[in-house]
Amino acid sequence: MHIRNLSQKFEISFVIKDSWHLPVHKHTHYELQFIIRGSGQHIINDQTYNYKKGDLFILPPQDTHFFIFNERTAIGVIKFHEGFFEDFLQDADFKQLLTRFSSPNRKVNLSGSNREQVIKLMELVISEHRKVTAYQNFIIKSSLALVLALMSKDSELNVVPLKEEKIQTILNFIDQHITEKRLLSIPKMAEQFNISKAYFNQYFTKATGSTFKKYVQTYALNLIAHQLVHRDKTLSEMAYEYGYSDESHLSNAFKAHFGVSPSAFKKANPA
Repeated sequence: MHIRNLSQKFEISFVIKDSWHLPVHKHTHYELQFIIRGSGQHIINDQTYNYKKGDLFILPPQDTHFFIFNERTAIGVIKFHEGFFEDFLQDADFKQLLTRFSSPNRKVNLSGSNREQVIKLMELVISEHRKVTAYQNFIIKSSLALVLALMSKDSELNVVPLKEEKIQTILNFIDQHITEKRLLSIPKMAEQFNISKAYFNQYFTKATGSTFKKYVQTYALNLIAHQLVHRDKTLSEMAYEYGYSDESHLSNAFKAHFGVSPSAFKKANPA
């Protein structure tokens, strides 16, 4: 598993891309991920969540995740170690807020005015990070503390992933059978889940925001990227395992998705 480390107490980075560029990975720090624009799916600890503009995700250390972009997506990623809030940690209430990161639900569900306030606070954090002022760190820390408080107050993170049980069952089936291409055709899936062949792709797209074919291909390519970095497998072996006609076909699909060849990707992401 690829592990990404944070060398300082706090950092903000931005992802603005047409497709997700990293293999399945985890972190040694906390992350707040704010969707600035775009839509798609966020797979966290094998659980799939839809996302859209204004959504917020919380990831504690050791969560595994990757994205599937339905369209060009921009994400503000706020990374921090607990020590970043050392002057707040004397407060028992604030310590309690950090425990919210241990909730099994990673997508924050906020409603009404609280959602608007959180969006404004996240925008303020991003804006302040771009400045150099005497009160920059205090404003950022205070704003993030307010975000955590509003998250706790409004919803207590009572968030469910994709709401329909059937679509979650379908996504689990894809995960379990991703290397069995014969099972992952629309006719087979429609039969498996008792949905008409004519309606299956429409149903899947409405529930996830992605066509069935694109979702399966993107999911497989993210797993291939992970294996490329962390497993001693040849491209030819992975092409066979994931149902590509040959190594060249897989290489072309990989480059179309990640923007680089498999060899360049492996070189840029050492295990």
